[in-house]
Amino acid sequence: MRPLCLTFAILCAVPVVALSQDKAPDLTGIWQWNPHQSQPSSGHPPDDMRVRIEQTGSEISITWRVRHQTNEEQEFSRLRIGSDDNQNQIHGAPMKSSARWRAGALTVDSVATFSDNELLRMNDVWTLSADGQTLTFKERHQFAAEPAGESVYVFDRQVGGTWELPEDSKPAEQVYKNIQVMQGVPAAQLQAAMAFFSRALGVECGHCHDPNAFEKDDNPAKATARRMLKMVHQINDGNFAPDHPVSCWTCHRGSVKPESNPK
Repeated sequence: MRPLCLTFAILCAVPVVALSQDKAPDLTGIWQWNPHQSQPSSGHPPDDMRVRIEQTGSEISITWRVRHQTNEEQEFSRLRIGSDDNQNQIHGAPMKSSARWRAGALTVDSVATFSDNELLRMNDVWTLSADGQTLTFKERHQFAAEPAGESVYVFDRQVGGTWELPEDSKPAEQVYKNIQVMQGVPAAQLQAAMAFFSRALGVECGHCHDPNAFEKDDNPAKATARRMLKMVHQINDGNFAPDHPVSCWTCHRGSVKPESNPK
């Protein structure tokens, strides 16, 4: 979701130099984060995080794998350097990005939208060390009207490293207990979806779940959430397929009880 959420930049006050493609650093490789040198903004850093980058000419693809205990998320993006119209997704939301080489670093500016509203703004800077063995990812992000956050992730090159397929690429119902509405969703995407629900309603996981037994159904809010999710699916499938622009955020906007009338 990279953690969830993972994509931003601190721009230094130095002259911006556009690199020609033949002078651009090659970020290709498998990279594993170094938690001792990193400075994540979240109070709950992952147990493991890897990035695989494939760079060919002006094309770059970036795949994130982020693991929290037994839960793993994956995010994938493909970028063309010099384009302002790179189309990808983050946690299921459409995301538009521009990508440039600036002062020897890859900079990516992105906006994710929900229902035509700019919900998440992101700025990324990727910097390769002189010896090519360390990759530093500086991020700055802002979700809706929340205060902006900053993080620094330092990755070490994994020489001969492998990129094993995660076990939770299976459907969610084969990995987690008591999955009723989100059957068929890849298990690696489930945690990102739950994080989005929390943001959209302005609540923590305990609003619907028993923290010691997430599969339990004794909380009425969990049943309500399932009914609401079914309603959203029906609205999108019946009226807005295949774009599906309606989400929890469309009505809730960070509040458990949505407002019925304009202010």
